[in-house]
Amino acid sequence: MRWLPRLLIPLAVAAALLVDVSDDRTLPSDTPEGPQARTQIVVPPPDALTSSWFCPAVGMRAPVQGFGEVTTEVLLTNMTAEVASVSVEFRGRTTGRQFVTADVAPRSTGVVTTSDYVRDEVIGALVEASSGGLAVTRRFVSPLGIDEARCSSVLAPNWYVPVGDTQADALAVVAIMNPLPRDAIVDVTFASEAEFGPFVAPALSGVVVPAWSTIAVDIGEHARRRDVVAASVKARTGRIAVDSLVAYDGSIGRRGLAAELASVAVGERWLVPVAGADDETQLWVRIFNPSDQVAEVAASVVFDDPFGDRLSFAVAAHDVVELKVEPPGELSPGLETLLAAPGLPFGVSVASQNGVPIVVWAEALVGSAASPLTDTGAGGSSGAAVADGASEGSEVAGEPAAVEVRPPVLEAQSGLAFVPGAVRTSNRWLVVIAPESGGEAFLTIMTDPSAVAGGGAGEDVDGTAAGDTDRRVLVGTLNGDTVAAIDVPASGVVTHRLASGTTRLLVSDTPFAVLLWQARVGGAGLSVAHPVAW
Repeated sequence: MRWLPRLLIPLAVAAALLVDVSDDRTLPSDTPEGPQARTQIVVPPPDALTSSWFCPAVGMRAPVQGFGEVTTEVLLTNMTAEVASVSVEFRGRTTGRQFVTADVAPRSTGVVTTSDYVRDEVIGALVEASSGGLAVTRRFVSPLGIDEARCSSVLAPNWYVPVGDTQADALAVVAIMNPLPRDAIVDVTFASEAEFGPFVAPALSGVVVPAWSTIAVDIGEHARRRDVVAASVKARTGRIAVDSLVAYDGSIGRRGLAAELASVAVGERWLVPVAGADDETQLWVRIFNPSDQVAEVAASVVFDDPFGDRLSFAVAAHDVVELKVEPPGELSPGLETLLAAPGLPFGVSVASQNGVPIVVWAEALVGSAASPLTDTGAGGSSGAAVADGASEGSEVAGEPAAVEVRPPVLEAQSGLAFVPGAVRTSNRWLVVIAPESGGEAFLTIMTDPSAVAGGGAGEDVDGTAAGDTDRRVLVGTLNGDTVAAIDVPASGVVTHRLASGTTRLLVSDTPFAVLLWQARVGGAGLSVAHPVAW
């Protein structure tokens, strides 16, 4: 009878291995399955059982030596009529897990400051609520400036970072978060202006991201002295979330901090709403092709004319192309230059003509190279003001307030900002502004020129014609009160001023793209945030 217990031992070991393998999954959520669902950053519906958000970086120490410590304020926006009980779990590679709980009042935004928990090289956060309707964003704070970034409502194996700079005054960091109970194995590859095709650093092949932790990869240690760097982060095992942070220390003039959730999506058409340009603004659009095929790409400036200045070019497989956007000058523009009318809000539309998916971001540098966001009458700063904006009014007799057309003059004196492209438009956006954030803010709202040119609403609307008429976007509070209405030309871009320290809902019958621009007083610079679809 001895053979029976001996036989049970290997059977038990095999069963344990099967259980361990089956545990590689995301945390419970109500997000539907499917490729499209896994690449959308959206607020869980109010009737969802839970809300789970992944913030790859909420604080950094060692990777930013010489650039100052980076902390964040985690912004918890409760869109429901009930109190939301929220748990914030901070995860470091060596310091273990720390928990903070908070009750967020109905239809309001709460703040959790992370400065007391930054005791590791890099700290990430898992945010969970026992109900739906919770949105989580971040405000990064450092001596170099302030920036806004979303957290992620999804985990995925592949992420893309098309913005980076590794010159002597720059720091480019990719933060990789693994919130699951098993180690993740990832490969990080680069594309730059100095190489043709992918650049593989041996030290970044098969990198282990321990369970329940976040690691930081300093791109400059592996791709030194590059003007343009894009990165692909791909998990062999597990699913992850990824942040991108870039900082300039001011040693050669440019100074600022920019942070944003990396792109989990690739697509054939991208929209980049921009505030404006003048002779002292620097704006670059970067197009990254992470696929194995050449992408035939067309980029155009969008304002009153649906298709303004236009360029067509090819982006090689696993390569990146940078376009400079600037006002017309006396000299002829370069081969990779888009011309934009000075002092007017505009957008950049980028499309793959042969169906090869791409990723598009932009980078704006203002202040030390002063921008159209500066106020000529405030604080002694200089520069031109963005024109054709609108400000919030008051609701009269149940009707949306009429829009007052005036330039949204802001007080930014310097700043660096990521301008993430939108691969999908939406007709409902949540715009989160931190309470007591200071400074002023405005939105840049952009319609889809391809939908207008085609006479329809494109792939994001089912059976709804776009037409040639203006589209109305309603601006409301979390309580559902409408405070303004914006008529957006079907072929153009407009700006709209927001009250400081307020969270807004944007609703329209037809989809659109939008970015939030905030100017910081006291030399804190400029930040750009991508609102969250809901």
